[in-house]
Amino acid sequence: MNPNAFECLQGMAQLVRAKAAPAPAMQQKIQDWHGAAVSILGVRCVISADETRKIVDVPETIPLPGVKPWVRGIANIGGRVVSISDLSAFLSGGSRTSNGRQALIINGRGIHTGLLIDECFGGVRLSTEELRTNKKVAKELQAFVRGVFSTEDGEYALFDTNRLLTDANFTQAGVITTS
Repeated sequence: MNPNAFECLQGMAQLVRAKAAPAPAMQQKIQDWHGAAVSILGVRCVISADETRKIVDVPETIPLPGVKPWVRGIANIGGRVVSISDLSAFLSGGSRTSNGRQALIINGRGIHTGLLIDECFGGVRLSTEELRTNKKVAKELQAFVRGVFSTEDGEYALFDTNRLLTDANFTQAGVITTS
């Protein structure tokens, strides 16, 4: 092969590499995020699909003695005994209760828990590029929100159920009484 032809081919290869678009695997991906859109204390929130097991009508609960007032009791959800808590009452210190008719069953940290929510709007797909971590949210929600998705149709606070399930005020729902 003629050295000039080889050099010409090398030059063409360099030009092609320089002008070529990156391979799809190398392009920065816009991550799709999906979850359940709900209303908590009147704020539109989203909860990750990875943390959400199902949304059910508020089940009949069996009250538990010696628990804080926001714990509604236990219920049979799909053959599992699940604790049911009023999320609005917990977050607001009891000043508000959920008037909703649905419970969000979450599966976080190996625990199945039912959270009464004000309203469920259904599933939503969002782009992680729309997530802002510097947005303000209602003070009752601040400890449990990782950021706010800003979309064309409004904002959704990203509610982190793992933060809720590790919060001592939530996990220690028993009322200590002294006799």
